[in-house]
Amino acid sequence: MPSFSNIDFICSDSILLNKLSKNKDYSFSLQSNPYLIGFIMSSTLLISSRKDPAGTLIHQELCDLIKKQYDSHPDIKHLYSDERLIYLNGQDIPSDTDRILFLSRHSSEKPRQVLTVHVTGNFGSADYGGDPQTLTPADPFLMHALIKGLVRYAPPGYEVMYEATHHGPTNILIPSCFVEIGSTEKEWNDRVGAHAVAQASLEAIFAEKSTTIPLAGFGGTHYTQRQTEISKKTRGGFGHIMPTRDIRHLDERMFQEIITGSQAVAIYLDRKSLSGEEEQKILQYAKKIQIPVLGQHDLLRLKNLNFHEYLNIRNHAHNILADSTVIVHNLETCPHPTGISIPEDLIDEVMKNSPDEFLSELEKYSVVHLAGKGKACQAIFITEETCKDKVKQEITQLCITLLQSKFSCRLDSDSLVILKTRFDPVKAKNLGISPGPFFSELLAGNPVKTGDIIIYPDMVMTETEKRIKIV
Repeated sequence: MPSFSNIDFICSDSILLNKLSKNKDYSFSLQSNPYLIGFIMSSTLLISSRKDPAGTLIHQELCDLIKKQYDSHPDIKHLYSDERLIYLNGQDIPSDTDRILFLSRHSSEKPRQVLTVHVTGNFGSADYGGDPQTLTPADPFLMHALIKGLVRYAPPGYEVMYEATHHGPTNILIPSCFVEIGSTEKEWNDRVGAHAVAQASLEAIFAEKSTTIPLAGFGGTHYTQRQTEISKKTRGGFGHIMPTRDIRHLDERMFQEIITGSQAVAIYLDRKSLSGEEEQKILQYAKKIQIPVLGQHDLLRLKNLNFHEYLNIRNHAHNILADSTVIVHNLETCPHPTGISIPEDLIDEVMKNSPDEFLSELEKYSVVHLAGKGKACQAIFITEETCKDKVKQEITQLCITLLQSKFSCRLDSDSLVILKTRFDPVKAKNLGISPGPFFSELLAGNPVKTGDIIIYPDMVMTETEKRIKIV
């Protein structure tokens, strides 16, 4: 058993566990109970089972890291149980902490090297502990940080994955989740893997949670690949995930429990794994409680923007252009979104001639651009109301600069005049050039010879002028 002078408490039997949950005095002495080594009110309770070699090993590695990295104990309690974790009675687990992190092994019928994160509960029957049709409060912030950390520290060969909600314990009063290593005895006793889980866990406990967007997920298999990829790449962190196989258990009450238990501000649907009927069922429940549905692209696009501000921007965009796609650029805050219009001819011209450069340069500006209706960039942009004039001027100037790099241009009063030179097939035919290889040579800027006459490219070009009003 680890022995730190400032550790909170460690218990290794269900009797002490019951006492701690019911007795708020905690007036145990070291002499009367050797498992209690001290007590400080804390925010995180780590629980492992002495029957579980993987959980025990992870716990040992965590204790070693804590001892090495902190001069004083960092608000963590430790609890060891003689019972398997999935069969613990949730009501008997101490609830005076902010959250619980269960350290556990992972088992699978198909062996694989995997590090997993999930919350507990049963959508249907309770085949592996807990109560049927009962969910526990999830900690999507901790789970998101765990996924990120496990990706950083996973030893070669290990996958990192969310699992769908499953097994006990249930009836837990505070947010919790499992972190696991599996799925055979080899991995359960792998100290390198256990150390990686311990590193990720310790970092996750103290990770900044304010930027994480808590989500509930629907659809997919037990190993939720799409939800995992979302958390790896974005600020979206999942609580409960209901796999496709369990959608049959979904009703209005269960939907509300999934949302509440996940602290979710939005939901994600793995649409490819859902039937049309299943998708519509979920969307109807979502509409009834007015919770937004986000796709992976939404989560990628909102970047560092406040989530609720992003929703306001998205709603504002849909009022401007129904079913438009919102792409956020260098916009950190936008409490008062407003639309700005750039001349449509100007945007169309720059998107025809310098689309990649234009969209790339937009990353420098505090703006959102809209896509849709067959266009990668509409002429209406969204920005913060207080800086709309400045942003409009910046985008207009960006367009002018890019067009000047491609064509001969001049500013004439309130307009940009673009001079273009194009190949004129009529001139070519008048000079005896027939359509075919010679046309291609002249278009490429090379002279051609017909009979004794050399035809130069400028001899078959016509200059046109396009005027775009910019003010």
